[in-house]
Amino acid sequence: MTETPSGNLEPSASQPTDFERITQIVSAEFQVEEALLYEGVPTYYLKMPQETKQAFLRLLMKLEEIKLTAFLRRKDTRVALTILMKPPIKPSNPIIYWVLFTATIATTFITGYMSFQDSAMNPILSGAIFSAAIMTVLGLHEMGHKLTANKRKVEATAPYFIPGPPPLGTLGAVIMQKSLPPNRDALFEIGANGPIAGFLVALVVSAIGLALAVPTIMPPDASTLAQPIAWRILIPILETLNLIPPVVPPFNGYALNPIVWAGWAGMLVTMLNLLPAAMLDGGHVARSLVPDKLRYVLTIASVAILVLTGYVVFAFIVVFMSFMKHPGPLDDVSGVSGRRKLAAIALIVIFILSFPIPTIAT
Repeated sequence: MTETPSGNLEPSASQPTDFERITQIVSAEFQVEEALLYEGVPTYYLKMPQETKQAFLRLLMKLEEIKLTAFLRRKDTRVALTILMKPPIKPSNPIIYWVLFTATIATTFITGYMSFQDSAMNPILSGAIFSAAIMTVLGLHEMGHKLTANKRKVEATAPYFIPGPPPLGTLGAVIMQKSLPPNRDALFEIGANGPIAGFLVALVVSAIGLALAVPTIMPPDASTLAQPIAWRILIPILETLNLIPPVVPPFNGYALNPIVWAGWAGMLVTMLNLLPAAMLDGGHVARSLVPDKLRYVLTIASVAILVLTGYVVFAFIVVFMSFMKHPGPLDDVSGVSGRRKLAAIALIVIFILSFPIPTIAT
């Protein structure tokens, strides 16, 4: 998951002073209809239509040299460009990373130690395996965000891992963005690349865990793991390849192991993060693609899905996060490219494949 900066990066009283020089820079990239100082802030109303996406990126590079930044917004029927001083980036405290990282290793180890005591595996080994697997899934998910942010020149922290109680031992991980994405393309990529990376890693971990699964006899009233739809496809493939033994009578299921549990958790995290709501990864994607009114509808639908599927705690978290206004990218006028719109379809498929469907022991 990624957290975007708060609205304090919107146009404010932090104002540049050399209006004539700034006007020359802006006019070299855009056709300007009107230039003025609005409450001391250089503001330019642009002639439309004109190409804005690449022109804005070039403008940002020029403004970077003189420690300025820009916002491109629609104001009623006009397109306004405002120039501000670039806010300073506060350095992160590495001690916080390491404390949270160590604490999450401890809580995931304890979860793995306690959760598989009925199996033949040494509990210390099960704790270590589960901790390593779940930390890998979460870490690579967040690195998908981090590497994309670096590529797009968006300031972002390293992943903060969040310790938690069993049955997962963690509440996930998050990176904090310290600057805004330059445009909607970048916002889309930063939001999307984490779940894509996380899903692929969770799929590999799930395959390894399922390949190591042992058939077992489950009583009719036994609680069973809600299988992601991807598992419904993956298990028959692994059985066909003779990588796992088929479930035949008297067996009616597989015994849970730490790697399977980590793969399942990774699928769950992917599904939750792809909900098109608030500051979730899917919320960033939705912010880049759809208007605000539709995003509110998608948020309500996301909360309803969580409640109806029993994830009530996560529903409350989404509701709480929804009160925070999404600041959007610096250029909130230029649209998302067609290639990324097609990628949105892939994200919907990943969401569906990651969705857990309850099973009943037979």
